Amino acid sequence: MKISLFTGCVIPIRYPGMEVSIRELAGKLGIELVDMKFSCCPSPTGLKEVHFDSWLTLAARNLSLAEDQGLDIVTTCSGCANTLRETACILKNNTGKLLSVRKVLSRYEMDLKGTGKIFNLPELLARDEYLDLMEEKLINPLINMRIGTHYGCHYLRPASVMLDREQDTYFPLPETMELVLESLGAEVMEYSRQELCCGAALSINTGRSEEALQITAEKLGWMNEAEINALAVTCPACFTQFDTGQALLKRKNRNMRTIPVFHIAELAAYALGSDPGRLNLNTHKIKPHFL
Repeated sequence: MKISLFTGCVIPIRYPGMEVSIRELAGKLGIELVDMKFSCCPSPTGLKEVHFDSWLTLAARNLSLAEDQGLDIVTTCSGCANTLRETACILKNNTGKLLSVRKVLSRYEMDLKGTGKIFNLPELLARDEYLDLMEEKLINPLINMRIGTHYGCHYLRPASVMLDREQDTYFPLPETMELVLESLGAEVMEYSRQELCCGAALSINTGRSEEALQITAEKLGWMNEAEINALAVTCPACFTQFDTGQALLKRKNRNMRTIPVFHIAELAAYALGSDPGRLNLNTHKIKPHFL
C-alpha cells in the first residue's frame, strides 16, 4: 500500500519518537508512506470557531495535495482526522462551500474533487492483512500487559462523519485498537466511562487546567478499578493529558498508582521489534515497565 502520511503539528515537534514509531511500523508492514507539504490540519477547535471558511479552505488544501497524487491520507492524530474528514463531508454536501473553496485553490493552480479517503492509523492497522502480518512478525509480544484503550473525542464524534457504520447506543466505541492490541498479544481491558473525554480540551480551549485534571483523575480511577497496567491512545493531546497529567496528579498524591501511556504506533512498533530507545519511550513521564 502507498499512502500519504499526515503527522499533524504536535507529533513531529513534541513527540518525534511517535513519528519514528509510525515510520518503522509502516516499513515492517510494507506500507509506503509518502511525505507531502501539508500544513496544520487546522485544528478542529480554534480557527474553526473564529473564521470557518478559512478553516475549511486550509483543510481542503491538504486534501487537494494528496488527491493530486492519487493518494489517500493516514493520520496519526484523531483531531487531524476529524478536521480532514469533516471538511471532505461538508464539501461533498454543500455545493456553495465547494465552489468557494475551489475558487481560492485555483489561485494556486490547485483543485479538489473529493476522491480521496482519510484514515485514522488504527483503522488501517485493523485490516485483516495487517493484523495477520503483525501476528507473524511479533518479536516482543505484549504478554502480561492489561491494556485499556482511549479513543478520545475526535476519533468518533460526530459519528455521522467519523464512523463508517451507524453508532451503537450501547457500544458506541470502535474496536480498531482492540483488534490491533490483541494481534500483538495484549489482554485488552474494558473499563467504566471509557468514552469519557481525557480533559485536554477543557485545558487547551479554556485554560481551566485544574478542572481538566479532575476529569483525568476520574478517568484514571475507572482504569485503576479495572486493574489496567497500560493505556493506548490515538492522539498526542490525549497522550499529553494522561502522561503529564499523571505526573502532576502524583505531586499531590505520592501514593497514586500510575499507568504508562502509549500512542498505539509505539506499542505496535515495539512489539514488532523496534528499539525502545529509538522510539524515545524513555522520555515518557510515566515510564514503561519494560524499560
